[in-house]
Amino acid sequence: MANPMSDEQRIYEKIEKEKLIIPSVIWELLDHHLGNDVYTISLIAGSHVTGQEKEPIPIEDGEKIVKHCVEIKKFLQKLNEATRVKS
Repeated sequence: MANPMSDEQRIYEKIEKEKLIIPSVIWELLDHHLGNDVYTISLIAGSHVTGQEKEPIPIEDGEKIVKHCVEIKKFLQKLNEATRVKS
């Protein structure tokens, strides 16, 4: 779990106060890309670290997890570029 930002609560309050809305098309992208990658990562890691017999994650599975993390980063960069206010 990520550590909260120092001003995260203030940001949430600003979102609520200003009634900032994320368009449904962006939520659709977030859900699809992040949801699929996070789900896959949890399946890969979960199969090794849950249950009675925990075991190290094999290198091949670790590489798959890293691949999905890279895909998440690429998606966020692409979304950032597409939604950033241009000067």
